[in-house]
Amino acid sequence: MIHWFRIGRAALGIGVAFVLVSCGVPGDAGSDAGPRSEQPAPTAAQSASGETAGAELAAKVSQQDLVAALAQIETLTLDASGSRGPGSAGYPATAGWIENQLVATGFYDVYRQDFTIQIPHPGDSQLTDAGGRVINQAPLGFSPGTPDEGITGVLVAATDGHGCRAADWPSEVAGQIGIAERGGCSFADMNRAASQAGAAMMIVTNDRSGGLYGTLGGLRDGFIPATGVTSSEGNRLRTAMAAGEVQLSFTFAQNIESHPTYNLFAETRSGDAGNVVMAGAHLDSVPEGPGINDNGSGSAILLTTALQMASGQPPVNKVRYAWWSGEELGLLGSAHWVNTMVDSDPQTIQQIAAYLNVDMVASPNGVIGVYDGDGSDFPDETLPAGSGEVEQLFTGRFDSLAQPWVPIEMGGSSDHASFINSGVPTGGLFTGAGDLKTHDEQAVFGGTAGQPYDPNYHQAADGLANVNQDFLGINGKASAYAIGHLAWDTSIVNGSGSGNSGVPAKASSFGYAAAV
Repeated sequence: MIHWFRIGRAALGIGVAFVLVSCGVPGDAGSDAGPRSEQPAPTAAQSASGETAGAELAAKVSQQDLVAALAQIETLTLDASGSRGPGSAGYPATAGWIENQLVATGFYDVYRQDFTIQIPHPGDSQLTDAGGRVINQAPLGFSPGTPDEGITGVLVAATDGHGCRAADWPSEVAGQIGIAERGGCSFADMNRAASQAGAAMMIVTNDRSGGLYGTLGGLRDGFIPATGVTSSEGNRLRTAMAAGEVQLSFTFAQNIESHPTYNLFAETRSGDAGNVVMAGAHLDSVPEGPGINDNGSGSAILLTTALQMASGQPPVNKVRYAWWSGEELGLLGSAHWVNTMVDSDPQTIQQIAAYLNVDMVASPNGVIGVYDGDGSDFPDETLPAGSGEVEQLFTGRFDSLAQPWVPIEMGGSSDHASFINSGVPTGGLFTGAGDLKTHDEQAVFGGTAGQPYDPNYHQAADGLANVNQDFLGINGKASAYAIGHLAWDTSIVNGSGSGNSGVPAKASSFGYAAAV
């Protein structure tokens, strides 16, 4: 995962009393990404069919099997290269093992989608002011390098603070250094807008404590050099700008390597191809470690669920499992698949009834988090119709088991982003990354308040010894329940049982900030 979502603090209460706070109401989803149509309520027979199928599949998915799958992912990763990062031997070793197991079932059409990842290898960089003060900064991933002599210019601020459009930059930015605060749009959109306004480079200031480490999501024509600074440094620069002209100089050496990789898919050979249930998890990791929580946990859940589904009856609706590559570099694999379908076969997108994302679901100090699909806790999000009903599948299941949960912001920093962009009903689970656990959350979920949900996030210590195996089991069963329910009955999401009402749209690059 490439950054942390907000958790709905207001939903927390004492004990498990809060679990009903954010239960969605059918038909009460947030603003659509595509046209919305009223869907008839599912019949009692349909609901019973989905409920039964979901419960049966969940019962087959055991914590023991999930831990065993996760242990094998760790072994393959460590034996191959120590990570499943870009260009590593760990990714194909692990993906090949998953692929072989799925092929052996005879239940799935298993296939790959090849693509090329462009991997930045940043060299030295330095940002200084006219007095020679060295400013702490971090170039954005995929930022172009500067000429050998660097770039020198005067700081010019975006008129609206964020600079998401060329019109948000004053004419004075031409040939100078633009400065804007994170937020409002992706880093890629900010960069493109500053470039169109004529800026020579740009600086993005953080909108929260800590350093800003982000990515432009890939190489694009027209990008300009870009770096990020802390919120406090941004305030210091703006204070200086208020007193007079501020001149800075920036040098940055950037090297880009290209590596082949692939997304892996397993699609049931039976089921309604016009009403597809899709579940995805990214299999890649950061280069710094084996990525067992992030995201071996989600990958193990999908594999275990797929194998157990293969031992039962063929589903009513076609199910497509996806293991994505390139997520840690900017959601590259999922965006590539969606963009390819939009270009060559947009009906494939329209036939998806729902997309479920499983990313970081065994954080050692985490919470049980459910994506807020109906916008009741994070109303500023624009989500496809049906996402609230996907949320209900998870929250209803947890409520029936007296399992506490909290709503989390859907955001755009995992592989569901491209599906939201195309109007596909979306949902999923998440246990937390780099943000700190609150005392209220400690009272409900245990763990340690004031410490990160995952202290090993994006580090070498993200291994099997440091995951919450109970959370893995809880979320594994919940994911299997939702997949199984929708595999037999999608009427809670789309009523008519024929895909969704979204409009396929190509995904732009996703340059979102990573947590520190």
